Order: sequence, then structure tokens, then C-alpha cells
Amino acid sequence: MLSALYDILSSTKTSIVLFGILLLFYLVGNILPYGGDYGQIKVTGLALRIIKGLDLLNVYSGPWFLGVSGLFFLNLCLCTYKRLTWVLKIRKPAMLSVSTLSAHKATVGFKLPYGPEEATRRIEGFFKKRLFLRKPAHLMGEVHSGGVLEQGFIHYVWLSLSYHISVILTVIGAMITFLFAFESNLTIYPGEPVDVATVSKDIRWNKYTGGEKHLEAPPEKKFKLGLEKFSIKYTQKPSIEGFPAKGFGPRLKETLKQGGLVVSSKEDALYAVEYASRIVVYDARQPEKEVTVRVNEPLRYRGLTFYQSAYDYRFDLFANGVKVEPDEKGTYKLPGLEGEFSTMQVISGTLLLKDGSPCTIRPFVKLTYTPGEGQRPEILKIYEGETKEVKEVRVGVGNIQAGTVLSYRHDPGVALLWIAVPVLFFGMLFRTWGRWLRVSYVVEKVASASGGPSEGSRAYVQLQRAGIWGGEAGMMEKLGQALTGH
Repeated sequence: MLSALYDILSSTKTSIVLFGILLLFYLVGNILPYGGDYGQIKVTGLALRIIKGLDLLNVYSGPWFLGVSGLFFLNLCLCTYKRLTWVLKIRKPAMLSVSTLSAHKATVGFKLPYGPEEATRRIEGFFKKRLFLRKPAHLMGEVHSGGVLEQGFIHYVWLSLSYHISVILTVIGAMITFLFAFESNLTIYPGEPVDVATVSKDIRWNKYTGGEKHLEAPPEKKFKLGLEKFSIKYTQKPSIEGFPAKGFGPRLKETLKQGGLVVSSKEDALYAVEYASRIVVYDARQPEKEVTVRVNEPLRYRGLTFYQSAYDYRFDLFANGVKVEPDEKGTYKLPGLEGEFSTMQVISGTLLLKDGSPCTIRPFVKLTYTPGEGQRPEILKIYEGETKEVKEVRVGVGNIQAGTVLSYRHDPGVALLWIAVPVLFFGMLFRTWGRWLRVSYVVEKVASASGGPSEGSRAYVQLQRAGIWGGEAGMMEKLGQALTGH
């Protein structure tokens, strides 16, 4: 029973089945809102019961996914062990005899009119011209000569072992990430550095082991990040004048009409095309340094990776010269004025004109004013330092500041992935497309029918191939021509 179980768990078919199941889990995790709540999905009935019963909104941390992943890891380990035994076998000298080699289907026999010395010389010369190298071999029985020769960058069993090990390292790296990785966000404004800790209590290892829930990072595990400057560039958002909102026919007609489409852009219809943060790192352990963080240009520091994910604005709102604080919802209620104000858009930075030249934008804030319930809201555009009168109340904005929003992540398993993934890729690439040839041969004397001196020899040659480029067309036919002369 144990032998049968080992055969099943070490089978490549089992690997394919388990990997297929994992792909289904990955598909579910990408379709459903992972880590969300059930109010975000619209399915009902049996589908909803299945999703709730299997906890598919947390599929990657659920027992089904982890169980299959554990079986897959065990399967990879056993497959790797099996291939390791193959590696140990190929390192041993091959045992060659006439009976074993001639019984193989891929072996070709040649009856030659000359002696075994000449046959051996021709066989060795044929393959050495093609850069075959001799490997250790032992001859058994009444064999005159024989040997093993190989041609190739690396033995295909080593390649198979390499990418099996790389997959194991990938799974281990993913497990380390699953247990010990953490991520968060921080918002930084100029002149207000924030603390960053290189450790966190919010890791799954603490959740599963009941570790410290109120872990406080020691001073040596902390440093500060400050914002020297946040720069943002805008361009005017183009729009097509008179273009139908929907309908293929009307849109096609408008597109094909004489004169073409008219593209325009409103003065304050802006959208961001580039933003970057000039970050200052304050660390008691190392000298202060500055670095620029952009989209796709993260900052890596002390095991953390910081990404430029977004930006934020803040400003002061004044009513008749008196500063008004927002409520918990971020809306403003001005004294002496019914209704409420909410922030629609804050703009400051650089505008890229149509010719590519930059110009500085005069900072402004767009506010939505809703006089009362059921009443139509109004949009107010107020430049910094100016006021607008709303029902005899002077509304103004000031101190507009841009801040950066950085997301950061600690991923201790990613180092293993950087090692494993290239090995996996190139191992499978060379295993599939590479070239590997192995030749085994033996030569024996052929006695004359009358019992006199040898009248010739007989050679048995076996050619093994691996890789799409591993075979040479007609090699055995060319060998026959080299041995027989025709």
C-alpha cells in the first residue's frame, strides 16, 4: 500500500492534476473580490452558498487551497527525489554487453567485413568528429570493445532536476511570503516625516501561532521618511464635440462625416500624466539620503519596497475669513449657510501644453455645494487666495498642499523567487529545445564458419536523443555509410 501511495504521489500525472486544481483556485481568486465582503458580489442561490461555504472570498488562505498546495509541495519533493536517484544512476559507469544492448529496440546492428579494431576505430572517429565525449563504461561478457559517448550542453536529467528544485523553491518562497509578508500605505506631506517600521504584528504567522498582537517595533527597527517635494504634471483631457454618447450607427455616421471629428479640451479638464516624490530617508543607522520615487521606480530600503501609488491634497477652507474644519465625512458646514460643501477636485502642479512645453498651474479647488436635500448641487471653482460669495458668505481656500501616497511591502520570500524563476525558465527551455545525444556501442568478433580465424566483426550501436534539437537527421544512416563504405 505504501509503495502504491508513493507511486501516486511521485507521479507526473498527479502533478498535472494538482496544478490544474490550483489553477481553478487562482481563477476564482482573480474573478471574485479577494478579501472583500459578500455584499460586493451579485450572485444568489446555490452559487452564493458555495462561495460562502468554501469561503472563496479568502480562497488563498482557506483550508482547501492550502491543503492542495501542501499535496503539490509533497508531490514536487517526491518527484525531485525520484529524479535525484536517476542522477545518481547516470553518474555510475554504464554496464555494456552484447545481450543487453542488442535486445534494445533502438539498437542498430552492423555486420562488418573487417576486424573489431578497425570497427572500433571507425565508430570512435565518427562520433568524435561530432564532438562526442567519452563517458565511463564497463564491458561485460565476451566483448572486444565498447563505450559510451555523449554530446550536449548538459545532461537532460540534470535539467529536469534543476527545474523541479526551482519549483520547490518557488513554493517555499510563496509560503514564506504568505506567512511573513506585510504591506501598508502611508501619506506624507512636506515638513511632516512619518515613522516606518521594518517589522509588523500584522503577519499571518502571528495569526496562526497566537504571537504578539501588540508588538511594538524597537527603535532600531524604525526609520523616518520625509517628503522634500511632490511634483505632478497634468495635461488637458481631450473630448470630441457633438459625438453621440451611444449607438454604433450614430457614432459611425459622426466619424465618417465630411470634415472629420472636432477634438477640443476645456481649460480646467485636467488629468495627471506623471507624478513623482522626492523622498528623504532619516535613519539613525545610516546617513541621510534623498531618492526620487516614481511609478515603476520604487524605493527599496531595509527590506521594504516603497511604490508611488497615488497622491493626496489638503487645503484650508474659510468662511468670511474664519477657518472651517471638515466633519468625519470630509464635508464642510459653513456657519450662517445652509447645506454642505464637499471636495470635488484639487489641482496644483505643472500643465503640459499641446506643444509639450510646461507651465505652472495656479492652484485651485473645485467644491460641490449642496444647498439642501433634493436640491441641485452647484460647482464652485476657487483659486488659492481668492474668495467667492455664496449667499452673502465669502468662501475662500488657502494653504493648498500636495502630499504623496506610498504603498510599501515587506516580502521575505521574493529573494527565493528571483533565484528559482530564472532557473525554472532556462531549465525547461534547454530541456525542451536543447540538444543531448548519447551513444552506447559494443563490438564483438565474428568467428568463421569453419572455425578458423575471425572473418569480421559485429557492432551494436544505440543512439538516445533528448530535446527538440537533440536529434541529427540520418545520423545512424551516416554511421552505417562510414562503417560499410556504402
